[in-house]
Amino acid sequence: MLGTAVFVALGCGNVVEHISNSSPAHLNTVISFSFGIATSIIIFGPISGALMNPALNIAAVISGHMSLIKCLYFTIFQLLGGILGVLTVKLVTPNIPDGFCVTMPNPDVGVGSAFAVEFLTSGVLSLGLCHVLDPRQSTQTGLIFAKFLVIVTAIAVPAAKYGGCSMNPARSFGPALLSSTWDFHWIYWTATCLGAIVAASLYRAFFEREIYEDPPANPKRDEVHPI
Repeated sequence: MLGTAVFVALGCGNVVEHISNSSPAHLNTVISFSFGIATSIIIFGPISGALMNPALNIAAVISGHMSLIKCLYFTIFQLLGGILGVLTVKLVTPNIPDGFCVTMPNPDVGVGSAFAVEFLTSGVLSLGLCHVLDPRQSTQTGLIFAKFLVIVTAIAVPAAKYGGCSMNPARSFGPALLSSTWDFHWIYWTATCLGAIVAASLYRAFFEREIYEDPPANPKRDEVHPI
């Protein structure tokens, strides 16, 4: 919950534009969200794994690293974290406008394009998680925050202009709830979760295998937290 709150607060804090010395350029916003995610991983990774995305919970279930009960439990607190993050920004910012930090499709590209981009970007993010979960990467756990920093930045710089590049239902849920703005909110649940499901399924089917000639006779897949 706290990890999600931190990254949402840091990202949405950059979107404030109605007070002086504010210039939320596209690249600035991408950097704020990307570094917000990396910050939460650094702080909360050793405690909870810092998994801050309900769509990635599903990817972790498909990969065999999370139970359905834990998926539900994490999702509830990730949604609460999304609310807490944007609420923090609202409390310290006077006269914040309606619809603050809400993810919406760009009217110049339409709903279909926004859905497709959210699906594809969520799939790429899910592949990044599958990479982190892959036992072949077990010696690189200290680089996880940097990996997600690179992945999220690389995705969001070109893709955010289409529909906000949420890739995360919890990130979109908090601003939508506090602003009572539910237009097109379904995109940020269906497209993100479907993208994560497809990517994780493909990774497990084609790429998640031992690279050794003589694997253990009875390999054990423990349920561990993904990060």
